[in-house]
Amino acid sequence: MLVSSGVAQASPVCDEHVFGVAEHYEVGGTTLRVYGTDGKVAVEDNRVPRTLRFGVSASSATMVSGASRAGSRFLFDAVDLDVDNADGTRTLTLGVGPAQASFVIPLRLTVRQGEVPIDLTPSGTEIVTMQPVDGVGVVLRSYPALPVSRGSVLATYPAALGGLGSLVMQYEGALRFGAPDVAFPLAYGDDRLYSVTESGTIVSAVRGGEFSPVQAPDGSIADGMQLSADGVALVHTFAGYWLVKRGTFTQLPDAWFDGVSLSGALSPGGRSFAFGVSASKPTVPTQVITVDLASGARRTYSLLDATLPSVAGLAYSVRHPGRLYLLRNSHPISIHQPVTTQLQALDLAGGTVAAIGPAIPEYAPRLFPADVG
Repeated sequence: MLVSSGVAQASPVCDEHVFGVAEHYEVGGTTLRVYGTDGKVAVEDNRVPRTLRFGVSASSATMVSGASRAGSRFLFDAVDLDVDNADGTRTLTLGVGPAQASFVIPLRLTVRQGEVPIDLTPSGTEIVTMQPVDGVGVVLRSYPALPVSRGSVLATYPAALGGLGSLVMQYEGALRFGAPDVAFPLAYGDDRLYSVTESGTIVSAVRGGEFSPVQAPDGSIADGMQLSADGVALVHTFAGYWLVKRGTFTQLPDAWFDGVSLSGALSPGGRSFAFGVSASKPTVPTQVITVDLASGARRTYSLLDATLPSVAGLAYSVRHPGRLYLLRNSHPISIHQPVTTQLQALDLAGGTVAAIGPAIPEYAPRLFPADVG
């Protein structure tokens, strides 16, 4: 079914947030963007230090070290307030708050040598750290985001798995002064954590356990995946596609995924999958294609907008099952020029598209499909 539509001028009522990033061209790294319910965009940066007050102390070297789902809360790290202890540990001053916060309650966290904060859990109630341990691998720990915190092992990435790869389903980690990039490719499933090896193998671990390759019931190993905002996974193995809900694998027919890449978005509950096809020229419409994962039925939405022909990302709404968010942008002229970016909401029933907020200039924008809430 082909649905044609332009962009409506009125913004839809939207009571949730969508998290995305764009490159910070001047200094490298990324700007973190929370697209809000009122059409405004709240911005933080994961590489440029800024001033933030932690209780009575002010830090002029605050870094962002993680975010909860949909960027509703950020983990701020006052790097210049670190204290080295005589026993080799380090006491950090951290804080949790919304984007563009000017004040946070200080959280004092004493960590082991080499242990650094990298994220908040999706709920924003736990701080996640990582520590490389010789002969073991990488140990992930979680600490309640409370003034007095005791940590526990969240999961261990064994050294035998080799180096780490990258996942872009959710925002993970940042940079700390005095340390190399410490991003850990981490995604939060409905009953387990996911990561990826340097060779592209998808691995998972239950809380407190060790990461190991995600293995389908037929013995095939996952080499690609997509995650929904509520933690359902769609994984690909050499044997086909599988939907994973709380550790239970359900195989889906290969024919449903002809011409599909896993760079799209999976809906909450794993009910459908969507991907975008950018327009090659202004007279050709951008396409959004959805696949019903109960029947395999497809629907194609043809969206003509000569000024925004490219799709920089998609994300299903959590609170509005019939809505799909699109991040659309103009064709890039060069890497030195920003593109015009516009968040839109596609009504999957009627096929109409409405703009959310104003168009803004960005470098290399994208959405995180699992970061909506």
